[in-house]
Amino acid sequence: MNMDDLELDQLLSASIAPLSASVMRETRTLAASTKPARLRRGRMPRPRWAIPVIVAGALALTGAASIATAQLSVWPWVTLPDGFERTIRIPIEYTTDEGHTEECGAYIELRNAGDRDLAALNAAIHTRDWTGFGQELYERGTVVPDDPDSEMRVSNELYPVLVEMTRAAVPGVLTLGESGDTVAIGAMGLSCRVDTP
Repeated sequence: MNMDDLELDQLLSASIAPLSASVMRETRTLAASTKPARLRRGRMPRPRWAIPVIVAGALALTGAASIATAQLSVWPWVTLPDGFERTIRIPIEYTTDEGHTEECGAYIELRNAGDRDLAALNAAIHTRDWTGFGQELYERGTVVPDDPDSEMRVSNELYPVLVEMTRAAVPGVLTLGESGDTVAIGAMGLSCRVDTP
């Protein structure tokens, strides 16, 4: 059976089980102690081939398959700053007026999140029916110049919804740009793959 990146992403996202607080603490400790110095200094990461080696080594040491699954279900080329946690994938699919089908994944990154905060937000994402949501965003959105696949059009409508959902799941969460030591939305992202008819 051949599987493309999106299908693998969806399969891995569906297989993620919530991790216990002790496993998450150990994972953070392991990640912090094995993070290359060049990343801590803000320099470019090593070539992509090194990442699977690091993940495989961590997996062999911990024996925690769910950790590797959680890591593989997100953008492997986007690293998180210390203190940030990323949610599970949010499916966003739509078809443009020109007939292009877009299959996207959206993510929310929380800053200063506790285990319960991320678990509550992931539960809200997991239990919501996302069927037709991307198309609704596309229909509500307005045309953006130099946006041939309408990703900005959809993103402009998506982000306020994600902020509202995060506020409902994590009471007291701060929004993008606000400062403080409490849990906050640190970033949001949308990554799409285009299929032409």
